[in-house]
Amino acid sequence: MIATKMIEVFSHEISVPVGGMTLVVFLMVCDILSGIFKAIAQKRGINSTIGTNGLIRKAGVLLALLVFIVVDSLVELNFVSLIPSEVLDVFKLQQTCIGLSHVMLGFFGLFELVSLFENLGEVGVPLPNFIMKSVERLKVTLEGEK
Repeated sequence: MIATKMIEVFSHEISVPVGGMTLVVFLMVCDILSGIFKAIAQKRGINSTIGTNGLIRKAGVLLALLVFIVVDSLVELNFVSLIPSEVLDVFKLQQTCIGLSHVMLGFFGLFELVSLFENLGEVGVPLPNFIMKSVERLKVTLEGEK
């Protein structure tokens, strides 16, 4: 019984949102590099503990995304059904599938983007005022910090 269920699970087709994963990994690499530049610019030096904690967090995010992708493929959730038909018509989303993995990719992508802009702002890179205001709002929303 268990073996049959496991074969069924592993024989199921898993669809990976490659574009979203690529974007999140790219944002992670940019965030890591900006964190290194921030440490050098603030003359704190590169701290292996902070770097290791960051890498472990990013590995955990990637692992969570992979789990969401597998669960999404097995459960086959589609959040498009929650969107009003008028919006679907305007954006031509009738044939689109937006699952849990897509939502989580967006969430983790935003999280990485906030961290990247935060690092750039602390280094002294001039960023437009609307970006800094958005980063502060997202930071409060995502991390609960003020």
